[in-house]
Amino acid sequence: MAQQWTNWGRNQNFSPDRILRPESEDEAISLIAGAIRKGERVRVSGSGHSFTPIVETDGLLVDLSGLSGIIAVDRDAGRAEVRAGSTIASLGEPLWAHGLSLANQGDVDVQSIAGAVATGTKGSGRNFGCISSAVTGMRIIDGTGAVVDIDGSDPDRLRAAQVSVGLLGPVLRIGLQLVPAYGLKEENVILPMSEVIRQWDHLLSEYRHFSFWWMPTDRSADMYKLGDVPADHCFVKLLREVRPEELTGPAGPLNRRTDRAYRIYPDGTTEAEFHELEYMVPDRDAREAVDRMRDLMRRRFPDEISPLQVRWQKADSAFLSAQGGRDSTSLSVSGEIGRNYLPFLKAVDEALRPYAARPHWGKLHFLDRARVREIYPDFARFDAVRRELDPKGLFLNPHFAALFG
Repeated sequence: MAQQWTNWGRNQNFSPDRILRPESEDEAISLIAGAIRKGERVRVSGSGHSFTPIVETDGLLVDLSGLSGIIAVDRDAGRAEVRAGSTIASLGEPLWAHGLSLANQGDVDVQSIAGAVATGTKGSGRNFGCISSAVTGMRIIDGTGAVVDIDGSDPDRLRAAQVSVGLLGPVLRIGLQLVPAYGLKEENVILPMSEVIRQWDHLLSEYRHFSFWWMPTDRSADMYKLGDVPADHCFVKLLREVRPEELTGPAGPLNRRTDRAYRIYPDGTTEAEFHELEYMVPDRDAREAVDRMRDLMRRRFPDEISPLQVRWQKADSAFLSAQGGRDSTSLSVSGEIGRNYLPFLKAVDEALRPYAARPHWGKLHFLDRARVREIYPDFARFDAVRRELDPKGLFLNPHFAALFG
């Protein structure tokens, strides 16, 4: 009987020819290289947190969750090498034991580190890039079945690998640049949108992390379980950095907690009750884009309850990164499961298109081949690396063949 694979959001289902879960790097190399040399198509599943058909395949699906843990730490250099199947959540405590932390995280930490890197996952903070921007090296299995180590000695390969959506080959190890361990203090508040607009620049400069959810309706906060937030108000997430020596253990109620950073970042979302679209626009266009989104949501789609989440990221140099070459602001909305939300999300796509908006690769989007080439200035350089490392296109699936093939 064919095995069925389903993602976190329950909107992607397919039956690969087979699913394998190696328990060691050597086993992974043997299984994957063997399949590649037979000409089988190969994709890798992480935690299944993407809403797009990013892992779909009619060939071999590899579950690398058995490859977990830290391989090596260089505390003086602030670097670590980790196994690709490690979840973000699993890295926090052992890195802390070495006096190190990820510089930034998002609201969810159940993703595999390889999946988070592959899709350009990020949190918020004008001075901080996505998780991919911290990648210093990577070990992959290429489209010939060879084990390839990528690092800064080949900048184009590294910039392609930092956000590759799995198109360069299954990832076995990832090198990360880290920062000294730190804590965070929550000062989360509910504010009218007019007040968020008034304090916009102050909040960006005052806090290590500032982000907010704007509520178009009185029911909007229910979608993300944000509590009681009235229409045209915002749940504002404000985080200050705290030195490790100031921490005495977990302290304070929800939204006023002070603790190690890796414990504060996740918001507790464990089940997808929505399907999300997230696009990044240049930071200089953020206010105009937010105004356009609010007008669209209130005027054309008053029955859609989705909040509008707004976050910030620093520019990086990865070829397929949403932040590639530009400081960015991310705007995300979600469709309710069980509703026909496509007209709403397509309208959002059109509203943000004038800003050369780029998607989070793991979230719903409406790109086609021409648009991918239009919005990623370094697309040709990425594609050259992709074709070199996967000459037979074994890592393409229908979704990516339509965009890259």
